Amino acid sequence: MNAITLKDITVLITGASSGIGRELARCFAMEKAHLIIASLPSEKKALEELAGDLRRQYAVQVQTLVEDLATLDGPEKLYRQAVATHPRIDVLVNNAGVMAFGLFHQLSMESQERIVAVNLRAYMLLMRMFLPDMIRRGTGHIFNVSSVSAFVPTPRHSVYGATKAFIQSLTEAVQEELKGTGVRTFTLNPGYTDTPLLRVPGFPQKLRFFSFGGKSSPAVIARKGVEAFKRGKRVYIPGIHLWFLFMVMNRFAPRRLINRVSELMVKEA
Repeated sequence: MNAITLKDITVLITGASSGIGRELARCFAMEKAHLIIASLPSEKKALEELAGDLRRQYAVQVQTLVEDLATLDGPEKLYRQAVATHPRIDVLVNNAGVMAFGLFHQLSMESQERIVAVNLRAYMLLMRMFLPDMIRRGTGHIFNVSSVSAFVPTPRHSVYGATKAFIQSLTEAVQEELKGTGVRTFTLNPGYTDTPLLRVPGFPQKLRFFSFGGKSSPAVIARKGVEAFKRGKRVYIPGIHLWFLFMVMNRFAPRRLINRVSELMVKEA
């Protein structure tokens, strides 16, 4: 499979003001891609500072957009703003995400509905809106930031994991539908990463899982993810130990055991 060239293409990244999204923006800029970086209105200052930094360091075009993807019309507003100034978006990076930690029956409905709106509905709608343009051109890429949570149940952040499982299934199914169109999909599936998602109220300082899988650097995850994307990978789990756990052992171990281990791993160490 031919390597993907990123120079002079246009990349839209959601949730770009911090964490993995911020580092993905830096990685794409290093490859000389032009960027549209988006985040919440409350994060506009951080987004503008990042844009200025990327323009100065890498001499690429960077546009900023702010929109709340949890609102009913947020994804469509973001799409319309993006194509109004850049009719050709070569890569859609769905990265925006939210998390709530706690027992499903105790977490507020509001917090869990927001997870579904951002992590699931926004990804799905943005894919649906950008794909027809890409198919008509015969080229384009969907880059969905997923998680290893897509492959196993995740107690204490069960809705978060469920949204990732939905997006994983959707991305892989759509890839089959896209055969022969010139458009490709990709999922980046990191383990726990040191981002603001792990600093939501109630999230333990240290989980048992950290002793096995660690807590990754957003910069490392972004760099490895972009390299895998360039190589034409379809699904990429950074770290051979995580790949073995979630892609090998998960296929052969009894489901009941997987669920039990998952529950033990998300307890505070």
